[in-house]
Amino acid sequence: MDVKEKIRQLLAAARDKAREAKALLVLEVPDPTKADALLKEAEALRNQASALKAAQAIEDEVSAPVLPGALPMGAEPGALPGAGAGEDVLGKAVNELRFGPLADPASVVLREIYGADYRQLVFDQAKAFARYLRTGQPDRILSRQVWGIEDVKKMLQAGISVQEIKTTMVEGQDTLGGYAVPPQQASDILMRLPGLTCVRAGGATVVQTASNMIEWLTITGGSSRYPTALRGAWGTEVQSPAEKDQTYGLEQIPVHTYTYKVPMSQSLVEDASNLVSIFNNNVAVTLAIDEDDAFLIGDGAGKPRGILPSSGNGDSLTEVVTTNASALTVEKVKALRRGIQSQYRQPAARASWIANSDTASTIEEMQDGNGKFYFEDLIVGEAFLRHIWRESEAMPDIAGEAYPILFGDLSGYIIVERLGLSVVRFQDSATGINKVEFHVRRRLGGRLMETWKMCVQHVAAS
Repeated sequence: MDVKEKIRQLLAAARDKAREAKALLVLEVPDPTKADALLKEAEALRNQASALKAAQAIEDEVSAPVLPGALPMGAEPGALPGAGAGEDVLGKAVNELRFGPLADPASVVLREIYGADYRQLVFDQAKAFARYLRTGQPDRILSRQVWGIEDVKKMLQAGISVQEIKTTMVEGQDTLGGYAVPPQQASDILMRLPGLTCVRAGGATVVQTASNMIEWLTITGGSSRYPTALRGAWGTEVQSPAEKDQTYGLEQIPVHTYTYKVPMSQSLVEDASNLVSIFNNNVAVTLAIDEDDAFLIGDGAGKPRGILPSSGNGDSLTEVVTTNASALTVEKVKALRRGIQSQYRQPAARASWIANSDTASTIEEMQDGNGKFYFEDLIVGEAFLRHIWRESEAMPDIAGEAYPILFGDLSGYIIVERLGLSVVRFQDSATGINKVEFHVRRRLGGRLMETWKMCVQHVAAS
């Protein structure tokens, strides 16, 4: 049986067990003993599915083929009987076996951008990158920014032409300010970001660009319910509807330069067999924390503009006031989800809560006059009042005139990114004894463009 099908069956069986347990618990006479047994069976099935998925991932990783030497580019006389004069039959056959059929859309585009040796180029870059991290010896191949297959697909789907992608690749030699991180490592780093962030993971709109700025179309004259001034009219077939005026504008979202350094000991660099993995993990975690800080409270000066720029309500989001000068209240926390129109709360998965862990702790500790807690524990990634709860320590603390909780549909936040990472290795008197520093560089921007999709809790008396 196919592994994916087996995993699907295990998860389906776990779901059925959980539903059966739930049904037993809502009976007029509940049966908690049998329900508990069913839940344990469901948990075991889910664990089995997770283990099978992890095993398949490891098998796929260690089974990745190792590419051999360079392709034979010229004809090999006598290799294949019947080959016409000047016809490289063997070279063509090896090329297709190594890089896939010529008719494959991805292969055709990648050959146009990089040449027929795309996968060999990626393989050579990966080896050169690992050597550069360990020894500091650069290879010319690292001066060329190479995009992965999925990156190229994203750029094409975003409307970037093949010629623009090729131009971006060439520009990267001069503008990246370091050596290009190979596509496998860059993808490994960037694919982790949604799992470590609030805004990106919450459904922010991500736009790929090959330039230093994009222009976003804005429409004025609307309301929180109607984003535009357009309205329909009811009547007869001969009735002429009234005209509604609306204006259009363009808001610029710049792509900023982001840099930071990853320090490591010389001993670790020399001895760690998994140096690239350690580097990728350090970069991914730092990127996630820094970008979430910018997307939530960035002031827009040389960085993305946050939803709460400089921790304030600079974009005039709808406010739900606590009616307490320094604390949250149960009634107003619950009222916050009514701060945006219903279409941005449906389905429930579209909208998210965002606050820091101290605010979550305060909500968990809220009690009624009899000492009963109003809410269960707030768990990141699970539902609170039917919407996903997310946490970021970048969010303001509870205090007078602060904005400690956001709620809304994060698709209104636009992330603009220029794919690719670069790194420069430093080891000199400035780094210190037995120290190596890797300076990472990225291009990123962001801004909340659809403010009516978000609302904020305002701690104030009125």
